[in-house]
Formats: sequence, structure tokens, C-alpha cells
Amino acid sequence: MEKKRDKCELCGKDLLYATQEGDYKNLICEFCGNIFAANIYCEDGHYICDSCHIKGPVEVIEEICEKTKIKDPFILADKIMSHPKFKLYGPEHHILTPAVILTSLKNNNVKKPNGQEITFFDVKEAIRRASKIPGGWCGFYGSCGAGMGSGIAISIFTGATPSRNEPRSLANKITSKALNKIADNLEHCCKRSVKLTIYETLEFLRENFSIDLNYLPKKCKFSLLNDKCEKNKCLFY
Repeated sequence: MEKKRDKCELCGKDLLYATQEGDYKNLICEFCGNIFAANIYCEDGHYICDSCHIKGPVEVIEEICEKTKIKDPFILADKIMSHPKFKLYGPEHHILTPAVILTSLKNNNVKKPNGQEITFFDVKEAIRRASKIPGGWCGFYGSCGAGMGSGIAISIFTGATPSRNEPRSLANKITSKALNKIADNLEHCCKRSVKLTIYETLEFLRENFSIDLNYLPKKCKFSLLNDKCEKNKCLFY
């Protein structure tokens, strides 16, 4: 019987192990962007350094969002969700959603309604706020944390406070739109909720602020990993 090979956590192809000096490769870590003399890498050349392997999901979100130049929020979300510290399900997705939305706006040089630039401070504030949403919120409290992340993003984007009528209303409106899409009578899926929320937020920005970012979700790369995937019933399968 053929021995099973360890798999790349990014693409699922076989991992290769260098045992001779000539087999080592200078590769760029997929997450931190630093170059390493790598002795474990996949047949397509993907490599994750040890430091990134041991990071927690919140650290991963913060570090990647700080350094990345990626403009497409769907590509950025997929990159972060591909990290080995990201599970198929979990509250890290609540944090991911507003961080990715604001990072995408920042990298597209979109200004806030008051003319100010979106900064990494705004991204960290989104991470701080979203970190307070516990896991299981979708079923236990009827409000998916990823969907709530859209409200956090728009709140920071508009400078909303409880006493600012229009910005507060806009933050609540986008949350309601995202949650309405997530309430699809399918098996709960954090990846689907993230993608639906990003899509609804981009539509909301176009409709309310004339911000036209023509990014569309890509085919889901997590379907084969998820035994509960709804497959053809899901928009992203």
C-alpha cells in the first residue's frame, strides 16, 4: 500500500521534505512575506514559516492586514482563512470580516465620508470590537458574528456613535442586510457567511456612497475540507 503523504495546508498537494543540502529552497512565506531556506514545502512551492505556523488567528489577521497590498477583499479573506491557525468554524471569522473590508478600502485609497484616510488604526479598532463577539452567536443569539462585522466596518468608516443618527442607522442597515443573506436555511458555514457579508458590504458602499469596487467572490476553496458543505446549494461552491 502506498504511504500517505503529508499535505500542503494551502492547496492540498503533497509536501516535500529536503534531506540534502541541494534540496533546500529559498522560498517566500505565504503569510509574512519573508524569505527562508526551506526544507519543507509543497510540490507547487508553497511555504509557511515556523513563526506563522504558531501564530494565533487574531495575530494572523492583524499581521497580514497590516502588511498586505491586496485590494480584493475576497482574495484577502481567502488568504487569511487558508492559514493553518484558521479553523473551518470559529469566532475568528467575526474578526476577519470587518478587518478585511477596511483593509480593502484602505488599499484601494478609499476615503471616509469626512475625507480622512482609512488607517491601520481603524483596522485594529475593528479587530478590538469584533473580538467581543463570542462563538455560536448566530444560533444562540440570532445574529451571525461575521454579519455583525459589516456593521462594525461601516461604523468605523462613517465614524458612527450611539448619538450620531445617520451613521448609526447606516451601520445597523448593513448589518441587517448581511444577516438577511446569511439566514438562508442552509447548514451554517463561517466561510459562506464571510463571503456573503463582504459582498453585501460592497453593494452597500456602492448604493450609499458611490464607491464602486467591482470585486466578486471566487469559487470556494474550502469545500473539500468541510464534511458539512452544502455544495451546489451554496452560491460559492
